[in-house]
Amino acid sequence: MNEEQLYDKIYQVKEQLSQLNQHFWEKFSDFDTWYFWFNLMSIFLPLLILYVVLDRKRLFEISFYGYTTHVLWSNTDSILSSANYLNHPHSLSYLLPVGFSVTTVIFPVSFMLIYQYCTNRNKNIFLYFIGFSAVFAFGFGGFSLLVGLLEMNKGMNLFYLFLIDLVISFMAYGFTKLFIKIKHDKRADKK
Repeated sequence: MNEEQLYDKIYQVKEQLSQLNQHFWEKFSDFDTWYFWFNLMSIFLPLLILYVVLDRKRLFEISFYGYTTHVLWSNTDSILSSANYLNHPHSLSYLLPVGFSVTTVIFPVSFMLIYQYCTNRNKNIFLYFIGFSAVFAFGFGGFSLLVGLLEMNKGMNLFYLFLIDLVISFMAYGFTKLFIKIKHDKRADKK
């Protein structure tokens, strides 16, 4: 196969996959299923909680942390899903990325609130990240496996999910601290 033929084949397979995803969603994940309503609530409920309890004085710092966790987990989830290590059979819509509610809302909002709590009260943020990563991976991840919201393949397991949660929360913390440092850099005040 030459380059053009191979690309055409990839395009055709992607079209078939898109149609299959749509058909699966319409048959097993649409408005008539509890999966849809659970996914919908797992988007709106955390955002509502965040709106109520977010420290407005530190809005950009906490939001930057949350955005960073969102970007890191969404990209990680996309890579793991495309390689079939993780699959989210029931999503809010077949048009949205896989794992949309978890990587876009639940994980970032939860860790934003932990970040806010620990930094406001001078708590050891790393211990909280470790503890909550365990709760998130083994608790929420275990629940998701049990009810069919998540599938793991190719040796992927909850412990790896725990490690990914931990690495992402630590990396987002590091990026946030870096940007705070840049914001308070003396050279920025001179300009």
